Amino acid sequence: MPGIGGISIATNLLANSVTLNLNRNQGLLQTSVTRLSSGLRINTAADDPSGLAIATRLVAQSQGFDQGSLNVQDANNAVTVADGALGSETDILQRIRNLAVEASSDVSSAQDKLSLQAEVGQLLLEINRISQNTNFNGQFLLDGSHEGFTPQINFNAVINSNAVLGASVGPGVNNLLVSNVTFSVTNNSSLDGTLSLQVAQLTSSQQGVIFSFLSSATNGYQQVCIATVTPAAIVFTYDGIQVTTGTNIGTVDVGVTSYVKITQFVSAASNPSNPAFTIQSGASQGAVITVGIAATNTQTLRISNVNVAGSIGSGSNVAAAEDAIGQIDYALNQVLGARALLGAVIVRLNADENNNNIASVNLTASASNIQDLNVAQETTNFTKLQILVQVGTSVLAQSNLNAQTVLPLFR
Repeated sequence: MPGIGGISIATNLLANSVTLNLNRNQGLLQTSVTRLSSGLRINTAADDPSGLAIATRLVAQSQGFDQGSLNVQDANNAVTVADGALGSETDILQRIRNLAVEASSDVSSAQDKLSLQAEVGQLLLEINRISQNTNFNGQFLLDGSHEGFTPQINFNAVINSNAVLGASVGPGVNNLLVSNVTFSVTNNSSLDGTLSLQVAQLTSSQQGVIFSFLSSATNGYQQVCIATVTPAAIVFTYDGIQVTTGTNIGTVDVGVTSYVKITQFVSAASNPSNPAFTIQSGASQGAVITVGIAATNTQTLRISNVNVAGSIGSGSNVAAAEDAIGQIDYALNQVLGARALLGAVIVRLNADENNNNIASVNLTASASNIQDLNVAQETTNFTKLQILVQVGTSVLAQSNLNAQTVLPLFR
């Protein structure tokens, strides 16, 4: 500041100097008041340009994680609704299975079987109703409209026997040991159904195997052939199913019947018109969880033609009910698999929500470190500025009287 060379009345240099500092302190006091009243260190971009940008981005991410947690909660609720509906379908399938087991006995009369089928028919309708009507917030869950990708289902032949099982049972190739008789089943089938292999006494000295096939799609029973045992193995093929018997059938095996439950191959498929649910579970683009829920109606579960009292021609009166047991077992596996998948999805959603909450807390703390006010420090600053403004005001009043010191010179 320039020195004062003498007394001046044209310019009150002392007052100007005091005013400069007073204005500066008043501005700082106003900033301090704004900070204390808002609780923020950064109220405008001028307070800290880079800090404001960083804090705003952190807050946006934190709020995104909070919204992601809400999305996850909604998805969790939807999956819980779907699981509850599948639980009801599971109970229904178990009831149908019980009815099929009851009908699989020849001591049940034809009228008894019709009565059992009447209940089965109503239960099948209820499965379809649950599949078509289960929804969450208007989004249908079990009708296949959000199925997405469906994996391949391999051909499978599950062997059930009332005699000793020997070799392992698995998809594609299955071996069965009935007493000392070996059957093997290979290749693919385009039909679901039950293959019956009954060891019979064909003549007084010769045993053989009666092959029959019951199609689940049509409840059509077909006795394909009667194969007698020769020194060579018997190879029988029906609808792509190749069955090979051993050569050592004996009288000890007569009366033994094995059922081979066959489910056809289904190729993998994508469903662009029925995309899976996409849940925005995180704060960033692409932070999504995809949940596909397959349809669980009687058609997709392969039980639409279950008929425990079906017309089966000249075959056993219990063949249709036996096939129904296998069909319901397949359907139960499909429903239980879907429930297991939904349970896994719920676990994942809960983990994602927990991660969102942790990230939100940490990001909020980071933003707070940048933009929140240190109240104790700012209160001290506020008190200092108050004193400086009060002192400046008093000094300004005194400096305005300084020019009056020249008046005695005129006396």
